[in-house]
Formats: sequence, structure tokens, C-alpha cells
Amino acid sequence: MPERAVLVGLGAPPRRLLLDVAHELQAIFGPPIEQGPGQERPQYAFNKDRNQYHSTAVLRRLAQSRGGAAVPVIGLTDADLFVPDAPFVFGEADRDANAAVVSIARLQHGPDGKPADPGRLTRRAAVEAVHEFGHLLGLSHCADARCAMYLSHKPSDTDRKGPGLCLTCRGALGLP
Repeated sequence: MPERAVLVGLGAPPRRLLLDVAHELQAIFGPPIEQGPGQERPQYAFNKDRNQYHSTAVLRRLAQSRGGAAVPVIGLTDADLFVPDAPFVFGEADRDANAAVVSIARLQHGPDGKPADPGRLTRRAAVEAVHEFGHLLGLSHCADARCAMYLSHKPSDTDRKGPGLCLTCRGALGLP
């Protein structure tokens, strides 16, 4: 387990959301989650044909922002993310780079298309941040649909998951 981690806002995620996600990460994993300096929306990763941001490019830039430190960094953005072989991703993690990114773009609305209430958005963002941080720590996807490490394909999958880890995933990390 790292001694600490850094959470960075990319673009304009609400400050309160950043604080709540940091609190949830710390409650589940233990090490302090520090707020890093905010960054602009990642225009360098924008793909005009898709009208989305390439998450792998964002990860590379986040990893460089650490200046070689071994501290994990997690970006939280309101930009819609993609990888080439998927229509979108809620997040991505690169264990070698010790960097992860989570997007709230597709978590901000309910199944009816109306904005999700702030509490639901906070819970969704926290669940997906726990998921990506779990990948940084070496966890794979979990078969337990209530575990944060279960793969979400839509916001309702994220709603079904808990923000915590199942006993198997906790055990894999040596957590009580």
C-alpha cells in the first residue's frame, strides 16, 4: 500500500466532489489522499472525430506531472473519455505509470436522461475512483457485482456496486 496518493481535478469537476472522492478513497484504502493542483481540461487528448478525450494520453500526462515520484496519482475529470476499442470508458488505470483517471461525464445523468442528484453523482464517482485505484494496486476485475472492482458498462452497473471491496479483493490487498 502506498504511503499516500494524490487526487487531481482535470477540467471542472466540482471541488466538493473531489473532497468527497478523496475521503472515500482514504476510508477504503487507508493512506492519505492529498489534493494536487488542478489542471485544465486535457485538450491535448481531445479527438475531434469522436468528440471525446483519449484516456491513455491523459494517463501519460498525469504520470509526468508526478515528476518521477512513486506516489500514485488519480485524475478526476468531467471530460468524456475513450480508448480506441470502446465507445467510452468511465476510467482507466496504468499500473506501470502509477496513474489513473476517472470521468464523471457519463455518470452525471440517470436512465431518464435527467441530471443525477449530487449524492448519486458523488457515490458513482467514488465507486469508479475506488475501482481505478484498485487497479493501480494490482487488483483485476471481480465477478462480484457488488464489489467496486466489478466492471461497469453503464451507470446502473455503478449504482449496483458498493463503493467498497468484497472480501476477496480486500484479502488480495491485505486489508482487514
